[in-house]
Amino acid sequence: MRKKLHVFFLAMLCTLVSKSQTLSISGKVVDESGAPIPFASVVIKGKSKTGTTSDPDGNFHIAAAKGSVLVVSAVTFSSTEVTVGSKTTIEIRLSPAKVDLSEVVVTAMGIKRNERALGYAVTKIDPGNLVQKSEPNILNAMAGKVPGVDIRAGQGAPGAASRIQIRGVSSFSGGDPLIVVDGVPYSNPIINTTNPFSGGGTYGSGLNDIDPNDIESISVLKGAAAASLYGSRAANGVLLITTKSGAPKKGAKSLNVTYRAGYSIEKVADIPEFQNLYGAGANFRTQGSNGSWGAKFGKGVIYDASGQVIRSSSSGIDSIPATTWATMYASYPELFPNGMIAYRAVPNNVSSLFNTGNLMEHSIGLNGGEGKSLFNITLSQVNQKGYITNSSYKKSNVSVGGQTAVGKLTVGGNVSYARTKQVGGFIGAAQNFLSQWGRTYTMARNWDITGFPSENKAGQQIGFNDGQYTNPVWGAYHNVITSFDDRIVANVRASYKFTNWVRVDFNAGVNNYALFRDQIIDKSSYGSADNALGTITEVVDRQQEIQGKIIAVISPKVFKNWSLDINLGSDVNERNSRHQQVYGVDFVIPGLYNLNNTRRQTFSADGDVRTKRRLVGFFGDASIGYKNFAFVNITGRTDLTSTLPYKNAKYFYPGISGSLVWSEALALKSRWFDYGKVRAGYARVGNDAAPHNGEPIFSLNSAGFLGQPFATRGGNSYDPNLTPEFTTELELGSDLRFFNQRAGLEVTWYDKRSTDLIYAISLPQTTGYSNFYTNLGEIRNTGWEVALDVSPVVTSKFRWDIRGVYTKNKNTVEKLIEGLTRSQLGGYNWIEAGMPYGYLRGSHSARSEDGKLLISATSGMPYLDPNDGMVGDPNAKFKMGITNMFSYKGFTLNILWDMTRGGNFYSETISSMLGRGVTKDTENREKNAVISGIYGDPTPVVGADGLNHYVPLLVNGKEVINQTRVTTNDLFFTAGTGASFATNGAFEYSVFDGTVYRLREISLSYSLPATWISPLKVTGITLSVNGRNLWYLAPNVPKYTHFDPDINSVVGSGTQGVETGGAPSTKRYGVNLNVTF
Repeated sequence: MRKKLHVFFLAMLCTLVSKSQTLSISGKVVDESGAPIPFASVVIKGKSKTGTTSDPDGNFHIAAAKGSVLVVSAVTFSSTEVTVGSKTTIEIRLSPAKVDLSEVVVTAMGIKRNERALGYAVTKIDPGNLVQKSEPNILNAMAGKVPGVDIRAGQGAPGAASRIQIRGVSSFSGGDPLIVVDGVPYSNPIINTTNPFSGGGTYGSGLNDIDPNDIESISVLKGAAAASLYGSRAANGVLLITTKSGAPKKGAKSLNVTYRAGYSIEKVADIPEFQNLYGAGANFRTQGSNGSWGAKFGKGVIYDASGQVIRSSSSGIDSIPATTWATMYASYPELFPNGMIAYRAVPNNVSSLFNTGNLMEHSIGLNGGEGKSLFNITLSQVNQKGYITNSSYKKSNVSVGGQTAVGKLTVGGNVSYARTKQVGGFIGAAQNFLSQWGRTYTMARNWDITGFPSENKAGQQIGFNDGQYTNPVWGAYHNVITSFDDRIVANVRASYKFTNWVRVDFNAGVNNYALFRDQIIDKSSYGSADNALGTITEVVDRQQEIQGKIIAVISPKVFKNWSLDINLGSDVNERNSRHQQVYGVDFVIPGLYNLNNTRRQTFSADGDVRTKRRLVGFFGDASIGYKNFAFVNITGRTDLTSTLPYKNAKYFYPGISGSLVWSEALALKSRWFDYGKVRAGYARVGNDAAPHNGEPIFSLNSAGFLGQPFATRGGNSYDPNLTPEFTTELELGSDLRFFNQRAGLEVTWYDKRSTDLIYAISLPQTTGYSNFYTNLGEIRNTGWEVALDVSPVVTSKFRWDIRGVYTKNKNTVEKLIEGLTRSQLGGYNWIEAGMPYGYLRGSHSARSEDGKLLISATSGMPYLDPNDGMVGDPNAKFKMGITNMFSYKGFTLNILWDMTRGGNFYSETISSMLGRGVTKDTENREKNAVISGIYGDPTPVVGADGLNHYVPLLVNGKEVINQTRVTTNDLFFTAGTGASFATNGAFEYSVFDGTVYRLREISLSYSLPATWISPLKVTGITLSVNGRNLWYLAPNVPKYTHFDPDINSVVGSGTQGVETGGAPSTKRYGVNLNVTF
């Protein structure tokens, strides 16, 4: 017992001694001016878990032994160490961390420049943010994140193409930017086998082939000053992508392995709210109709074929003759023992056609190196099953890259292979017989499309709406478009350093692309006699692009405080293509879908087209700097092209830009202001014509003559004085940074004018030609781009970052060739001097000078103006995106909201739903309505423009307000030509405002602590959950249609703001796993 007491008192004595050596320290953390630094970290060195954080006033309390060392740190400040002495009250002063403003940016031709030296806007995108969002299309993953860039998903089907525009449209033939991957131009074709206005599928584009997992960096060159060195094709901006070549950081392991897996489910984003009170018919009478203007459900009666009530129903369930669905009744009469079919609502008849899709991704990357040798290997696969029956997308990527250095020579290369398979049905043209959505959204509310067989006993389809349109259940497996893409991209590069200030870089690459497509319409399909027999269209499209480039880089040391960088080079680009399209009719053996199984085959129109073009360029770039705060950059390029008449085939375009870091020039120092820069750029970019737009061509006639092939001259005529297109742009901007990098602002204004734009004018048949290619006119784009970065809260454990981007572009066609008032781009888009590019033109109701509708006193409906006019501008007024990122310990939460303001669009889907009376927008139909407006004089008069116009009907010199009532049926559906507000009515009532607010992305990730995973022999594990397009609101479309304005079923070919039965957009929920070894 005595021994135990002795041990106890000895332990107590040791504790008291220890306590006497521990001090209770009160302190304050301040900056160099004495201002408090909140939330600074204060820890005891060697004891990372023993510490505290300063409060909002910079005060802290900690217990530490005398002689121990306190490590004090705060975000944006340099850390410091303080040894504990005898003082119990201390003040710790931190100095601002040195701000690194010398970030290197990859610009045109791969030239690397200091960010402060750029006189134009360039946006860098972190590729790491693209691969965590369960989105295999890099364009969709970039949406809402880059100022000046407009990205819209075409449709919600797997593998569908997306549209990208940078600073508006600079050409009448569209506005696709140039895409460059590892110095090689990357073709991004959308190959439409069928005109999307009359049908076709959700065709993909070439950019889908790129593997996001293999991207090292992405830069967006927006203006002419930034992109002019790339020459022709760069007038619409450049998307510059560099793939991985090896371990990116010094000290990295000789081998790094990264594995990423992702799984997500996909559903249709939203479907309309359908009315379930009225069924098939018209004027409140049941009929075999594809609209829902029939009798009200639930009357407990039996109707005859004409829609008349013949008696009460003993079961209390309304019934109509089974002959109303004649094709079904003829195929399966046993399903209708009394010859009748129930007439009642089927609330889920549309939603039952949608499935839950999924997306599975796997990627493994190996990179590393030793000494000056680096390598990278990436293998990826995407498997997507769409929400549409029998729709899928599969993509496989393999890429290898590396480089090494021997003495003064550095050599490297990359090669990648991509193969995709896209399967889907016919989508476009909402009123088309073949379209999977042709009448799906608009089918009558009593049709039970999934509750009955889709084909008869002979294997032929049973159409719905009495066989008027293809049954979507049957069509999903019988009318199928299958596309295979193969792409190989390879490049080699070498750099030899002759002296410390002279280097020569060489890059050569090839991009081989091949598309193989079968477009099958099975026997018994509707629409044409050929369709009833079954048809197949086989497409083979091959494109090859070869690029070679050599640049001499000269950076001599000149005068003190001055720098000079000169790049002189030349490049050669050759593009070859061949497009073959063969049409086969009447399958011999059912279910065997190939050309050899058809009774006759012919080349389609333009069924065998070959093109070849070559462009040689010489360019120079000189950058002069003074004291690392003032810079001037001068560029010039001469191109020689094969696609223009010889006398105009050579053209030159210069550029100049400059920047001034005025905060350093004026030696401004402030606790709150870090950096200020102004920049300006003025440049011109040339663009040549498409192949054979400047010379006559001959087409092979498939019919032949006397058993021999022969060729005929094409139907296009050409201007012998065709000149290049030119885009000239002035760009002004400013970059500001505050509070030691806690806030940053980038603002850019631009004025871009594109002249001598090449396009085809339609000619009368009496000329012997159909089109005439010439320099047609000019477009002007002016706008603003703003990017704001703010970090409102930054502590040792928590960080909140906000990035906002704003884009505003105004687009105007300045003039057209003399004698031409307007020209149609295709479908519903037009160009006309003084109007926005691609404006929507069509029929519209007559209005008074102050905008009141002119109403017929007899019908109560608006008069249809005798003259077509502008009914919409598809160009958005502005776009915004706001990203919030919250980081706490290992957790990171990302939320991206974006919005589009304005931008009209034509929607055949909305128009059809209203016209067929299927949504709740048309539910309140038993009350008459009075259209707001005034009575119009029924006799048009000739106006000052020489055209007929309706005018107000005046009674005693005064306008008369409309009081004539009309039925809801007449409001939305007119059997013939009329001015109703939907199907068959004036075109303007199918045009809607595209304003939309969207929760585009949300993701939550967690990086496991190193202490948890070190026993697993891995260096990092990150788990994440994410969602895409989880919510949107389009306030200016009819309320219950729930339509997403981003759906643009016609992508490419200069069209915009046109939807003709596109696949609905999707929402996606996913999980991701990232493991690094």
